[in-house]
Amino acid sequence: MYNVQQMIFSDPVKLNATRYSEKKAVTFKGKSFTYREFNNRINQLGHALQDLGIKKGDKVAFMLFNCNQLMEAIFACSKIGAVFVPINSRFIEREIKHVLDDSNAIAFIFDVRFASEVAKVKTTMHTTKHLISLGEAKELTPIEYENWIKTNPIAEPFPNEHLNEHDTICFLYTGGTTGLPKGAVRSHRSLYLVALLFSIEFNINRQGKGLVAGPLYGAAALSISLPNFFVGNTVHILEKFHPLEVLKAIEEEKTTTAFLAPPMFEAIFALPKDMQNQYDVSSMKTLVSVGAPLQKSTKEKILTYFKDADLNEFYGASEHGGSTNLFPEYQRDKTSSVGLPMLGMEVKLLNDLGEEIIPGEVGEFFVKGLTLCDEYYRNPKATAHAFKGEWLGLGDMGKRDEEGFYYIVDRKQDMILSGAINVYPAEIESVLFEHPKVAEVAVIGIPHEKWGETPVALVVLRDGETANEKDILDFCQGKLAKYKIPHAVDFVTELPRSLQGKVLKYQLREKYANTFSKENH
Repeated sequence: MYNVQQMIFSDPVKLNATRYSEKKAVTFKGKSFTYREFNNRINQLGHALQDLGIKKGDKVAFMLFNCNQLMEAIFACSKIGAVFVPINSRFIEREIKHVLDDSNAIAFIFDVRFASEVAKVKTTMHTTKHLISLGEAKELTPIEYENWIKTNPIAEPFPNEHLNEHDTICFLYTGGTTGLPKGAVRSHRSLYLVALLFSIEFNINRQGKGLVAGPLYGAAALSISLPNFFVGNTVHILEKFHPLEVLKAIEEEKTTTAFLAPPMFEAIFALPKDMQNQYDVSSMKTLVSVGAPLQKSTKEKILTYFKDADLNEFYGASEHGGSTNLFPEYQRDKTSSVGLPMLGMEVKLLNDLGEEIIPGEVGEFFVKGLTLCDEYYRNPKATAHAFKGEWLGLGDMGKRDEEGFYYIVDRKQDMILSGAINVYPAEIESVLFEHPKVAEVAVIGIPHEKWGETPVALVVLRDGETANEKDILDFCQGKLAKYKIPHAVDFVTELPRSLQGKVLKYQLREKYANTFSKENH
């Protein structure tokens, strides 16, 4: 039988080890690796994982700051058929344990700087047998990444079973209605096509150089770095975002492509003017923004400061990549739009009856296309709720104009978008409900000029109980990542509810939008 070539996610990097063997693939913290060296390290990691007993379909989690090892883990998992599971580097014990247990992770690669949080989950993990530290953490594990991989062969590793493009390559964890993240199951084919389609959509070609400034555990920064690896570009990685480091990297590395979320752009423009102007950013050719709407004033600053770069604003999700994109040529005419359907995607807006709506009316976004996730891992209820046949419901409300451009009207039910990071109120509420004095609680996002939105908790106390804001916020410490802890608390006698008993958060958002002063944010 004729064996059709499969879209295996790591194949382009393997090919580039031949096509661009002596070209730099990755530069990071003064280190650089050619495509041949990068592929060799990936292979060594693949063999090391297999020596631990990792087989096709086994889950390998990692909690790392941006680094070359993070990308190595992704491509090594692909080569041996394992499933990579990124964990948000800002997560703490409760959240780390949930992702490890929910994903059935067998191995966990972590930066030594997270050792204190990892130590807390070490004895309670259900399936995780192997800890690998990046940096020495002998009190937790004898396996240190660099020492572990260096003695392994550089020959290509082979999976223990045949790989198919429809096999799972990763779980990208996104927010759930229960308050804890749920894993979007993505296939080799899905991520492969994201890289190809994004390279076309954002004009990322092999004469360029990628800059990674956003967190690679997130779908946006990861997805926009991938086209560079596919076409054979060098990718310069910053460990963490810092506005000055971004400008330095652009000037020194002559990068051409970057993803920057709106708060990142705003941080750059918050630098003193003379500081901004001392850097040459003329090498930048493609800027990609996603995660929050760009304010008109910010957009004007981008178009003026990065005058040689094309700006793209796209609307997407961990479940599928990109839905729509506002092309560079429409940035000034369609300032508040999220653009037109992206290559390989179809978009429609439906009313409550499941009918497509006419231009100008508001409906829920549904998408279908080449890059959709398969399901939510071990969560048939969430899968059934999100999928309507081939169409995936994004939970966001939007409208379309007469020319076919889409606009977001209200974001995913109650999600808070703080600094381009999704914050899910249900998760915060589930923690606050554990407080012995709390009877009811609702968490909403209120506008914030720097972060876009910040979470605020509205609390109904049990009869006869008293508490203050500090009591509530102190209770959150150690239970939630810092950015999820409410920025303010208000005590109320009741919460507005529908006839079905659901809290009417849109009423709360309207009421509290201007209640808290900037000093309270």
